[in-house]
Amino acid sequence: MRKIIFTLFMWGCFCFSVSGQALDVTHFMRISPFQHNDLPSSSTIYNGYVSLPTGNIQVGVNLGSIRYKNLFATNEEGYPTVLTATTFVNSLSDKNYLGVNADLEIFGIGFRIKDKFFLTVDHRLRTNLDFTYSRDVLGLPIYGNMAYVDEPADLKLGINLNAYQELGVSFRHQVNDKISWGVRPKLLFGVANINTQYLNAQVYTDPTDYTITMTYAALMRAAAVVPFTMTFNQQDGFNFEIDNDAKKIAGNVFKNVGFGLDMGFSYKLMESLNLSAGLLDFGFINWNTSTTRMTSSLDDDGSVYQDGSFTFSGLSQSQIEALMNGEGYEELLDTLAQYFPMGIAPTGSYTTGLTPRLVLQADYEFAKHHRVSAATQFRFAKNYFQPSLTLAYDGLFFNSIDVCVAYTMQRHSYDNLGIGVGFNLGYLNIYAGTQNIIAALSVKNVSQLTATAGIVFNWGHYDNWRKKNPKQ
Repeated sequence: MRKIIFTLFMWGCFCFSVSGQALDVTHFMRISPFQHNDLPSSSTIYNGYVSLPTGNIQVGVNLGSIRYKNLFATNEEGYPTVLTATTFVNSLSDKNYLGVNADLEIFGIGFRIKDKFFLTVDHRLRTNLDFTYSRDVLGLPIYGNMAYVDEPADLKLGINLNAYQELGVSFRHQVNDKISWGVRPKLLFGVANINTQYLNAQVYTDPTDYTITMTYAALMRAAAVVPFTMTFNQQDGFNFEIDNDAKKIAGNVFKNVGFGLDMGFSYKLMESLNLSAGLLDFGFINWNTSTTRMTSSLDDDGSVYQDGSFTFSGLSQSQIEALMNGEGYEELLDTLAQYFPMGIAPTGSYTTGLTPRLVLQADYEFAKHHRVSAATQFRFAKNYFQPSLTLAYDGLFFNSIDVCVAYTMQRHSYDNLGIGVGFNLGYLNIYAGTQNIIAALSVKNVSQLTATAGIVFNWGHYDNWRKKNPKQ
């Protein structure tokens, strides 16, 4: 049972609240004041706003190479009938990526200072995961080692999970009619972290006698504000325990301290064309609570080990289906514990970096309240570079209905047609959007799932204020 709890905990860390890894469709919407989250130099149409708890939520997932249609064969009604494991492995790239994150604004307030300055203070809860894996990680258990005779199976995993609180102060300055800049220093408080320095293995099958040799190296660190302990031994496998003492948890909330910085610059090239650039999420978190270090050690203790080798014929179709149905799970964990023993022990504090981003954007207003935008974003995830390109149209109708349509292309994901709708109800703005409307129509082909919603209270429309105060 403890092994199952440990595995569920690890998977839960991976899948806790998620969001797409490209610019969200609501980023381009006129009534949303949160463009400064991606471009600190961007302007807002309000003189001030307040977002209440859960006033701005973004959730979703970037599946990378994973497709439902490659996992299952379906009948005429569209229900899955057979797990097509080999088709799924063949559809993967040599290097694959799964990106998940969440962004929840707990509280935010922004207000204009005269004509040239806008100040924002907000408190957000963010979760970011970058997970990379090689094709052979799934190919070896599906095909078995005989598919890798005289050619080593290259198993590589990369995990970088950061969950943290973010307290930011954004300052925007309109220098003149053409130039504006913004900066956003951020105080960070870490909640949970899983970070791999390396997690690699090579499995080689000898073509003469088919024995297997393996090299295996792992170094992974973890930390959390919730006190936990992990141990490992050959007899009991993984042992994972959590201390639910509320006082200890509360005392840890502000112990993992870090710092981040966003900055941006905008230039109005002509009356209808604006160019912007933003450098985001440069920073670090120093982890001090429940810090744990996991290292590899290859022992000759497995049931089929002999002199540094072992025999493995892969998982059969029936075994795979049994695992999918929740059967034989603990037996598999016992076997893996014998193959891949880990040394687990508490460790000292350590530091991890955030995932930096570069955003370049052009906005062209071809008619009053109607504009088109093109934006590129480059994410520098650990051991993985992820670019994206978004084309968007935003229109404001009857001064109260905001409609945005966006199309995003990124690696292994070219079907992202997003739509956002917002309503300006006087002092109250409500908006919602998704980066991939196809997900609501057909999950079989979708590569990204996202949803965004927000409620904002605002005052003093800026255009009206400028008319009354033309000299300020």
